[in-house]
Amino acid sequence: MCKFLKRAWAEIDLDALEHNYNCIKELARGKEILAVVKANAYGHDDKAICRKLQELGVKYYGVSNLWEGEKLRQHGITGTILAFGYTDEDYFDELLEYDITQTVGNVGYAEDLSRYAVSKGVRLPVHIKINTGMTRVGIDTEEELEKILALPGLDCKAAYTHFSVADSLDEDDISYTDAQQEKLLKLAKGKGLLLHSQNSGGIAYHSEFEGDIVRAGVILYGNHPNFPLEVPFDMKPVMTVKSVVTQLKTIPAGTQISYGRTYTAPQEMKIAVISIGYADGYFRGFSSKGKMLINGVLCPVVGRVCMDQVIVDVTAVPDIKPNDTVYVYSDKCEETGIDYNAARHNRL
Repeated sequence: MCKFLKRAWAEIDLDALEHNYNCIKELARGKEILAVVKANAYGHDDKAICRKLQELGVKYYGVSNLWEGEKLRQHGITGTILAFGYTDEDYFDELLEYDITQTVGNVGYAEDLSRYAVSKGVRLPVHIKINTGMTRVGIDTEEELEKILALPGLDCKAAYTHFSVADSLDEDDISYTDAQQEKLLKLAKGKGLLLHSQNSGGIAYHSEFEGDIVRAGVILYGNHPNFPLEVPFDMKPVMTVKSVVTQLKTIPAGTQISYGRTYTAPQEMKIAVISIGYADGYFRGFSSKGKMLINGVLCPVVGRVCMDQVIVDVTAVPDIKPNDTVYVYSDKCEETGIDYNAARHNRL
């Protein structure tokens, strides 16, 4: 392993990524996979993730915005890059320069893109977003779709929608998702467009749906669309977050710990300072509630989580010493699982 400051770090397992990708391919039933890599590949490092996915044969990538797409081009990604979000007219030149496929979700915006493209003597590639019940971005009618398809400056490649409850097996939610899929097909099927609707929940729980592309997001990285609802394959977490013990001390009963004096030691205890905090993504809500794994022992957080340090009770950890590795988020046990902790934080 290369030399780096062992303070707080994430380890990315590209073999786990490949495993998840291959499982998703089976569920996709021959459809192309669009890898959703927005927000720095869900925090997993878009450069490493996308280069590995390109090596595996991925042809489509989904990003939040133009600048994320530009980064992928700079990383050597050659496939179709779809920007889900809005690109301001001041940056239409960069859509063209970096060959980014833009989402269009209303006629007025499509007309703006078309006028620009005509002025440049080109046709800009777009995917048309159809609102089927998410009520966020997208056109609502076939009339709007026909107007966009008729614009001279657009090369309309695909139409897509986004499910709002595809990650639920509640009977009403299944019916709602079925209705969303039916509306997409009613409006866009037979228009000469590629179709995509299946997000991670759609891939996992509605693999029978018609379409040409699936959009693999959170399940690509080994996380549940709706924890604790299981997915139909053996997902492997791609990220492990670690830290280290930086200081140890034994304190007497009655000692108060960290900001706000919110925790008082009930008896003599050994505590460790861990070099990670809320600035690194360890939620402040885990103050006196979180747990970390050290030398195979779960250690409770005591006192408030600080910006870059956490204090844990290590009384039960044998032979602990400074620089020992701390598993903050991992698949070593349920209590350090990313999905488990995200769900727990939502309940705090």
